[in-house]
Amino acid sequence: MGLSRQTRQSRRNDGAEELTATARIDLAKPLDAKYLKRVVSLSRAKGSSPWRWYKEIGEVHYAVSRGAKIAGYAKLGAYTVDKNGKIGKQVTTGMAAEIAARLSSPYGGTRGLVDRFFTLTKIPGDAYLIRCRDEEGNIEGYDFISADEIDQASIEGIDGQGTGKVFSPNQSIRRITLPMNNGDGLGIDVEARDFIGRVWRPAGRFVDVADSPMFALETTCELLHLLTINLKAKLMSRMALNGILFVPSEINDIQGGTGPKPVDGEVFHDNRVLDELIRASTYAVMNYESPEAAIPIFMTGPGAFGDMIKHIIYDREIYRVDMELRQELIDRILMGLDVQPQNVRGLGDSNHWSAWAVSDEERRVNIQPDLETMCWALTRLVLWREMEEAGQKPGAILKTVIWYDMTDANVKTNLAEDARQMLDRQAISDSAARRMSGISEADAPTDEEYIRNVGRKMSDPYLATYGLAEADNIEWDKVGKAQPGPNAASPGDKPKSGPGVGDPGSPNDKTSNTPKRLRPA
Repeated sequence: MGLSRQTRQSRRNDGAEELTATARIDLAKPLDAKYLKRVVSLSRAKGSSPWRWYKEIGEVHYAVSRGAKIAGYAKLGAYTVDKNGKIGKQVTTGMAAEIAARLSSPYGGTRGLVDRFFTLTKIPGDAYLIRCRDEEGNIEGYDFISADEIDQASIEGIDGQGTGKVFSPNQSIRRITLPMNNGDGLGIDVEARDFIGRVWRPAGRFVDVADSPMFALETTCELLHLLTINLKAKLMSRMALNGILFVPSEINDIQGGTGPKPVDGEVFHDNRVLDELIRASTYAVMNYESPEAAIPIFMTGPGAFGDMIKHIIYDREIYRVDMELRQELIDRILMGLDVQPQNVRGLGDSNHWSAWAVSDEERRVNIQPDLETMCWALTRLVLWREMEEAGQKPGAILKTVIWYDMTDANVKTNLAEDARQMLDRQAISDSAARRMSGISEADAPTDEEYIRNVGRKMSDPYLATYGLAEADNIEWDKVGKAQPGPNAASPGDKPKSGPGVGDPGSPNDKTSNTPKRLRPA
């Protein structure tokens, strides 16, 4: 059987179509070994430039690493799924839960695993999933690696036609962990059975070619890099930054100055004025803590030439244009990476509603689609594969998937109020309300405190003092008599007023000629 590949087309929350592919790689199969050799070679060639800009352009590095840090708040787990693909409840027991608990990287745990995938998706657009083992051969997690980490020499022996050398289970591929120019780098061996598969974003032209947003930003990144170098050269140029001090050649002698006198015969220029100015200026810079460095440079000479000494400053308007162009290039790069520019430049005077909207938009467009892609890949390449190898039935396998929980990444400032409202409506648990409010589980009330809280709400003195030592000293008979309102057993007082007896028109007036039915009640 040849290479097992599958693509997934999903609709992002912003309505855009996104195509993602995974490939199970079994290096014992000739076609899989041939496939790995070719895609690694292509990915290494295409990914060199994006990695360069990620390393040299701070805005690119910050945008990608910031998104990776936000994605790292995701908690992975096994969840049920219905026939319509809707995610259900988390599975906490059984084989699926055990497999999901192992989804972490030896290099940073679950956050490290998510961080690596997110970075590789944004930079080369190509990631390879491996299983990690300790020195004793026990599984200690998983990790996503780039094509640059795969030693090309360890797969060079694969026959390009797919009919020659393949890998046996005890053979290994070399993972480069510390490259060195002299070849004396560090690496670890990954057994062929632990090389699980490839996850990539297919290009629009060729499905097996990985696509990355950095490929379309190649020219923009290069322009930004050249502009930055140009600005650096201008800032380091003394003529462009500090201008020129013009001294007429007619002034040859001066008297005075600041600082120690030069040694006899120590002359640097034909013009002694320049020599004195350079000496005094250098002394002020090198001895800035000295009081003499703060006083002006005193000079005396022909009065007719005093006004001819000029400090010429060049027009710096070019700096404003350069900075505007640089900001435009940065915005184009950030938009190409699906990052809101406000998240990098800052929100400025935006109110908290705008801040929430920007943060929510970033998670919907930039974070969650890649998390869904990673979970889908981990479901196919790890969860379903291991359950299948364990002999689970297909019907049981397809009902469980790997999914994520981004609750910890919620940055709404009124989350505590939302928790209180949901707790009052019995929509969440007490522990969830504490977590959303930023309260530790160590501060949860004990069972006795919970009963006393209920007693205070019900105005029940017995429950309000439940478990307290002083409750035994309370005379509960007296507490029971102190009830609000009249005592039900006491006789009522005789009313001070009532219906009239002899008044005309009263109900008891026997002499009235008014019919009874017309009399007042």
